[in-house]
Amino acid sequence: MNFPYKITLFFFLIFSTIKAQPIDISFDGPEWWKSFQKEYKAQLYNSSYDLNSKTPHLLWKNVGTGNGALLFDGYSTYMEIKEYTLPKQFVLSFWIAPRAFDNAIDNKISSIIDYSAKTDINSFRVGFLKHGQLAIQYSLGATKQYITNDELFLPKNSWSFVSIIQTDDTIKVFVNEKELLNAVLDKDIINHLFKSDNYLLTIGRNSNASGFGEKFKFNTINGLLDELSIKPIASQFDTSYIDYKSHSNKSLKEVLRLKHSKVSDNYRPNYHAIPPAHWMNEPHAPLFYNGTYHLFYQHNPFGPYWGQIHWGHWVSNDMVHWKHADIALAPEKGHLDPDGIWSGSAYIGPNNTPMLFYTAGNDSKKENQYASIAVPKDKNDKNLVQWKKTGLIVEKPSEYLHREFRDPFIFKIDKTYYMIVGSGIKDQGGTAALFESKDAKNWQYLHPFYKTDINKYPFMGGVWELPIFLPLPTKSGSPTNKYILMVLPLRDNADVEVFYWIGAFDKNSKTFIPDHDTPKLLDYGDFGFTGQSGLVDPKTNRSIVFSIAQGKHGSLDNYKMGWAHNAGLPIYLWIDNEEKLHFAPIAELESLRKKPIVLCNDCKISEINTTLKTVKGDQLEIALQFKPKHVKQGIVVRKSISGNPQAMVYYDPEIKSVVYNKVQSNPERKFKPLTAPVSESDILNLRIFLDKSMIEIYINDEVSITDRIYFSDPEAQHIELMGFDANSTLKKLHIWPMQSIEWDYVAPTKK
Repeated sequence: MNFPYKITLFFFLIFSTIKAQPIDISFDGPEWWKSFQKEYKAQLYNSSYDLNSKTPHLLWKNVGTGNGALLFDGYSTYMEIKEYTLPKQFVLSFWIAPRAFDNAIDNKISSIIDYSAKTDINSFRVGFLKHGQLAIQYSLGATKQYITNDELFLPKNSWSFVSIIQTDDTIKVFVNEKELLNAVLDKDIINHLFKSDNYLLTIGRNSNASGFGEKFKFNTINGLLDELSIKPIASQFDTSYIDYKSHSNKSLKEVLRLKHSKVSDNYRPNYHAIPPAHWMNEPHAPLFYNGTYHLFYQHNPFGPYWGQIHWGHWVSNDMVHWKHADIALAPEKGHLDPDGIWSGSAYIGPNNTPMLFYTAGNDSKKENQYASIAVPKDKNDKNLVQWKKTGLIVEKPSEYLHREFRDPFIFKIDKTYYMIVGSGIKDQGGTAALFESKDAKNWQYLHPFYKTDINKYPFMGGVWELPIFLPLPTKSGSPTNKYILMVLPLRDNADVEVFYWIGAFDKNSKTFIPDHDTPKLLDYGDFGFTGQSGLVDPKTNRSIVFSIAQGKHGSLDNYKMGWAHNAGLPIYLWIDNEEKLHFAPIAELESLRKKPIVLCNDCKISEINTTLKTVKGDQLEIALQFKPKHVKQGIVVRKSISGNPQAMVYYDPEIKSVVYNKVQSNPERKFKPLTAPVSESDILNLRIFLDKSMIEIYINDEVSITDRIYFSDPEAQHIELMGFDANSTLKKLHIWPMQSIEWDYVAPTKK
């Protein structure tokens, strides 16, 4: 979209002489910045996106104008100009293309322009309130005046040209040549506010931003900024011209997208699903539609910290080789979801319609969480890039805890759709509310789906999040009458891990009847595997579970890293003849294997040890099989030459458990060995997946350990066996280097 026009301004001014000088900030790239920085004693801040660098990684972008623009990343980009005086009468103009809008945290503007006194709280700000509402704020001491209206909402992913004209007693705002605001100003505020030169001009962030820690600040713009100009008005009858080059929206969305290429460290996984940058929570709402898998995830496009959650989106043909799609759902103005797009699930509803069931947030309502539904804008797009909200909502029944109602999960039995929503009941602990529907749109509340004894199992907490309910086939895919209910406890004395029960669905009472009273752990990584979601794969009849692999960054600097968390590997579930749960990574992951570097069956330990002297890697799959003895036996991975650091995975016969332990000086966090109990067996099977900072250990297809390895030594990639006699024989050792996912963005497509 182009706006090749010239705005002519005529108005009367009181002062005919103005001392302040014009300022033009063109954002034309590194060479322009060197000159501008020297002239104005300016400073431009940005994360390095690299733990080993202090140099800001500025995101200069060519936007097709022959010059450039600067991409503000949403959390770390801002400019300070110390020696500048804003006149009382001026014309301010700029081009802006927002990528996302923040929540106006603490009711503060995300400043595009921030002119604030260094010694008191006087300020003039232009920026965004919630959902992209452009606003102007005047602050004089405790007095604050916001000037805006309902016409001043700017669009995302599109250039807008904004010009603001301030005289002694009026303020006018034009957007793309159209006057949208004309307001009278308080002269006393204006006269006091602009009489001092003890001010700091900040571009891109509120100088009084809220935040946490020393670095993370909110109220920061997220998107492209270009051709920012401030011109004093110099005569009583001034004709001022605002000239600018045409800005096209062509390729703008691509320029605005988060990119992997901006981050650089040795910890970021390469074959696990991960956002292009910034923060993710749990992956959720897996869906198979028209030959393509979809997986969504909780995502903060503003930075590597929790908050301002949107739905990120991946697509794949095999649940392994993922691609990015544009953000599927975002908070929007209105009554539906202005304050949150939280977790949920997906299902193919009537008329072969994909449906996203998500937790909508509206803090202005008494109960601020409810379930809502979105459907594709175009069902013929196999990538399902664009979604529209239906406005349909399901409210929390009164018997459940106040403001604790989230994460709807949909399943279907016979011809009835069911929905369970995580919540809790006072003095009864966590539970899931059960609803039913014939059309997946109109829902009727039934009762709690299942409750456990909170006095007997206090670790199950006062609230359950992310309940999922999946059928359990046999390993060959044959159906059974058994299901698994998985939940994540929260509040009170909760142990925040994934617990499960195996049982049946009673069609008469419409409740879950467990086979065992005691909740069981799936993963023993101590908050390594959480945020469960799942689907029944219609191609294979497998019940597949996805998870978030929690980053345990400790002393590592998320601000500099520029990313936080990733998905765990997808696993599939089945039960054996004794109706015991088993699970393993899906077979499709084998497509990531390169040529094996070790492929040994029934080999002498001495021969394997010789081979392992030449083996290195931090992006591997390892399959190890042996007969347990009465000593600790296993494998050392990520070993440095000196042996410090190193990580060890071994079977301890005294506690009948597999142990994951580390040797590491100055670790990033406190660590104690992780242990997973294992049933007695003649053979122990270990599958270990290493992916930079990730380690996932699967044991006999019955338990797992998910954790992190943050070794800074680049040579900590060696492998060796431990606890085996040199003359003994090992059943199996296979080691494959693993390919990286070749990330890219997908576009809407037709069948």
